[in-house]
Amino acid sequence: MSDDNPKLNSYSSKRFSVIIAEGFYLFGKNWLTLILPIGLFFIVSLIIKNLVIVELEWQVITMTPTIGVILEGDPTLLTPAEFQLLFRFLFFGLSIIFLESLISTVFTVIPLCLVSNYLYNKFIGKETSLISELKRALNGRFFLVLLLLGVVFSVGWVLFIPGIILFGFYIFYLFTYHSEDSEHPIKDARRVAKGEFWKIIGLFILYNLIIIICDTIYRSIIENFVDFFDPFFYNPLTRDYGVIILYDFIQSIVPFLFSPLLICLLTSLYVNLKKKKDQSSLYKSSYQEGPQSYKATHYEAVSGSGIYCPFCGNFMRTKFDFCLHCGESLNFEIE
Repeated sequence: MSDDNPKLNSYSSKRFSVIIAEGFYLFGKNWLTLILPIGLFFIVSLIIKNLVIVELEWQVITMTPTIGVILEGDPTLLTPAEFQLLFRFLFFGLSIIFLESLISTVFTVIPLCLVSNYLYNKFIGKETSLISELKRALNGRFFLVLLLLGVVFSVGWVLFIPGIILFGFYIFYLFTYHSEDSEHPIKDARRVAKGEFWKIIGLFILYNLIIIICDTIYRSIIENFVDFFDPFFYNPLTRDYGVIILYDFIQSIVPFLFSPLLICLLTSLYVNLKKKKDQSSLYKSSYQEGPQSYKATHYEAVSGSGIYCPFCGNFMRTKFDFCLHCGESLNFEIE
């Protein structure tokens, strides 16, 4: 991922709202290409999920009426058998949540890894091919990404907060693990994300908010025509996995259609933050070595001079395209 790209250089000073807009544009422009690999893994995750948890869901369905009666009674009068039933109900319920999270997350991370570098190159205007990038993505580090962002993330997600923290710190590992110029991809991913936690979490919240709103509207309409929770299909005597999977897919149409959106938003944010951190590192290096120790194309270094940001008042000895403190554009000449 080379930095010698005019579009990438100019992108580093854009506002967060513009970054989000660029992500949506990337989503609209590449949806048809991305929906094939990402959508395929989405469908596979639905199939595996239902094959794994249908029996657990049936156990929960059969226990629910009895649990309702127990909860309506006096909790101080619980018998050992009732307490054991409550424990089993809670265990099955948490197991369903964990397995759904694990399967969904793993089969979300896999396609995001496969298409991340393709989107990065498309975004900065570099010639690229989806097939070639898919092949490059399947390297030795791929399974480490899957372990960190898939398995570990799912375990943390059960506790909610640890999962969010992991997402905010290491999500850019999706891009750095097969970067041509990254010798330490985990460290580089952390460097790009450092200090930008709330931007990353805000992007994640925005993505999920869009899914929730659209999915709520969709389900309020479709559930008037289809009964998705008929116990008949879960009963071992009449169980029909085909119908269960089909109904689950119909319910999941909105997440399916929007499945490429997350990686598009992440790509837009990653390009901005990466270039911003690279320019910041270059500034620190130039300050230590002296203003005339190298020649640069995107800023000026004049001995004994500097610039105050007109927006936040931060002083910089070297003029950049943007303020290193507040991020505002400084694309104007100093008289």
